Amino acid sequence: MTDVKKTLQTWSLAGKADWSKTFKLIQKLRIETRNPTLREYLITLQSIIIKAGELAPFVSSDVSKKGKFSLAKLQNMQKAYYADLAPELTYNKSFGNPSYAKDCFGAELGKLLCLAYARFRDYLTLIIMQRYTTLAQLNQLFLDLVKLSEGYSKTKQNLPKWEKAIRQYMLKEINQRHLFSIYWRYSPQQDYYKNIILKADLADLSYLYRYGTYISKHVLDMAKFMAKYPEKDMQMLSRYIVKCYVDGFVRGNRSYKIKKYAMLIIPAGMERLGRLVIKELKKLGLDAVVQQPLTESYNKQYDYDHRFNMSVYYDQAYVDKMLPAHKKAVEAMSKVFKLHAGPVYVELFGEVPFTPKDNPAAFKLSGEQMQLLRLTSGQTSQIFYQHYKREESSFCIIAFPSPEIGGKFRQIFADTVKVNMLDSMRYAAIQQKIIDVLDKAEYVHVKGKGANQTDIKVKLHTLKNPKKETNFENCVADVNIPVGEVFTSPLLKGTNGTLHVKDIYLSNLRFHNLKITFKDGYISDYDCTNFKSKAANKKFIEENLLMPHKTLPIGEFAIGTNTAAYQMALKYDILSLLPILIIEKMGPHFAVGDTCYTREEDVDHFNFYDGKKIIAVENEKTALRKKDPMNAYTQVHTDITLPYEMLKSITAIRKDGATAHIIQDGMFVVPGTEELNIPLKKLKGKK
Repeated sequence: MTDVKKTLQTWSLAGKADWSKTFKLIQKLRIETRNPTLREYLITLQSIIIKAGELAPFVSSDVSKKGKFSLAKLQNMQKAYYADLAPELTYNKSFGNPSYAKDCFGAELGKLLCLAYARFRDYLTLIIMQRYTTLAQLNQLFLDLVKLSEGYSKTKQNLPKWEKAIRQYMLKEINQRHLFSIYWRYSPQQDYYKNIILKADLADLSYLYRYGTYISKHVLDMAKFMAKYPEKDMQMLSRYIVKCYVDGFVRGNRSYKIKKYAMLIIPAGMERLGRLVIKELKKLGLDAVVQQPLTESYNKQYDYDHRFNMSVYYDQAYVDKMLPAHKKAVEAMSKVFKLHAGPVYVELFGEVPFTPKDNPAAFKLSGEQMQLLRLTSGQTSQIFYQHYKREESSFCIIAFPSPEIGGKFRQIFADTVKVNMLDSMRYAAIQQKIIDVLDKAEYVHVKGKGANQTDIKVKLHTLKNPKKETNFENCVADVNIPVGEVFTSPLLKGTNGTLHVKDIYLSNLRFHNLKITFKDGYISDYDCTNFKSKAANKKFIEENLLMPHKTLPIGEFAIGTNTAAYQMALKYDILSLLPILIIEKMGPHFAVGDTCYTREEDVDHFNFYDGKKIIAVENEKTALRKKDPMNAYTQVHTDITLPYEMLKSITAIRKDGATAHIIQDGMFVVPGTEELNIPLKKLKGKK
């Protein structure tokens, strides 16, 4: 690991003098290009470089000392830095908008220059990472673009030269770049973000701007809220999160004691909680490796338009360079990976749901590129998991509301804490009653209510020894907080029907009337009503749910039991704002993609409550892992939940045709589950 750090420092520092020299040159450069639009484009890039450079002294200074940058000054600098990307003001005329770039320079050159714009947006992050060689190369790309612009005209674009300059930058020293990226994410020697959390004066909110990402009003409000949160309650939260992390190891029959590192991912503004979590992990002998804290996107439409900007250069020649670079980087970090226990992940919910506009000029992958991406993602994943042992690691994830959720933020935060800390063992006893019924079934039939068109039968594995085997895991608050679900990996053949959800938020995107049809466990048809055109709706699902696959298998079927969370959602009318982490506990859910036991199928799993062996750890897709590992996994796992209010029934169907309801008319009916109905009855009483 020391050798990796030394190698990267030597490589990066070798470019520092060149970066400094070219940066000063760019500062003084007068753009004389005759074409006014191209001149404006280059001035925009120049401005991004200079504004990022102005922040360099701040982000590289000692975090424990008060600098010369006041909070007000940093806010003004941020406003200027993002000025041309303002969602409703300037984005329509931004060179970061693929449509505007196309209008200005034509389809091909516009795409190239829009991609280059996005790369220059990485400038401040590269400064934080002290990647001076990459920064020098980016400066040189800018100077090359300036030179190319001197002979530019609409009739004489010299497109191959522009393409060559940008592509060369993307491929330059790819081995070192890949190693740097992986090192920065996983190495305990990368302590930039950790030092901010541990050493910054959290009373001075200027520390937030050291992350190099957009800091919104909501992030500032969260930091202020955290500053006043009672110390006793904060300590209780941190201890509870780490306890759940440990419980994940205990219930999975694993040991965190053979590990040294735990990755910590928290939202910006929650550093006070992060500081306590780091200390709690330290008590266990685990050193926290802190990733860049999560912040809001400044412009979600920009992110959406650029999600496939790799399409400009993604071909076999690129993959032939990228795969060996990835392999070398992972192998160089192998010792570190083997000592990683897994992540502790704190996320936020409550942001205004985003429905993107259909931008015809947005970056898109071709059919050939999607096929190549499918193959490549399988290969990169295979390489990674040869060194990062999932069967030896665990994780923990918990969610809290963001101030963006509205005026009742404080009440919602308090109620979310209560939901997150519900008694696991109490729920486990109730959930076991449900599992006992399900384990006698051949199928589970889920049917929607009223206008909801859900009607699907899920095929279960056959238990050879029901006294010692089970299909379902009794899931409580450990890896996935809060408590409240039983789940299984269904068989694909025999799983047929339709899943319909009126309104759901998946991967930060809102889907309206999402309807998916399964045939023998695979998605055979799909639709939604986000756009007027049926073709646009299908394309939206293809690009944001299936990509890069043409279809996905059903990887998980679960029944959520956390009716208290559902009660909270309706109480504050925040159902559409909740994260999957909580929503999946509020009704039946179906995951498309890989199973919950991906790459852990050959390790024995036991239901912690009754000790039975869980035999439903694979399906026909993941069973390919021994003969065809590249096609066994999809690298996707997306949960889609049908809330109780849309649900008519969940019924266990035995081999002889006998039936037993789990839920009927939105209520649990298995004897011993009556307690789950108390919040639901309260809701009906209000109505």
